[in-house]
Amino acid sequence: MEVIAIAEPEARWPWEIRHAGTVVKRSDGRFATAHDAIEDGKRRLLTLWTGEDRPPISRRLQGPSNH
Repeated sequence: MEVIAIAEPEARWPWEIRHAGTVVKRSDGRFATAHDAIEDGKRRLLTLWTGEDRPPISRRLQGPSNH
């Protein structure tokens, strides 16, 4: 997964968390600098990684299939 800051015309920076190029989470707010946006995104990435805030797209069974 990666955290990126998105340049916006109004000079405010939102962030996105992407997995294999697919956006799994976007920031609700916008930040004054790209650095601030990325730092906030990194904090959110931790909750995604630990499963506390995992979006439905990444909720899959991790064990062997019984098919």
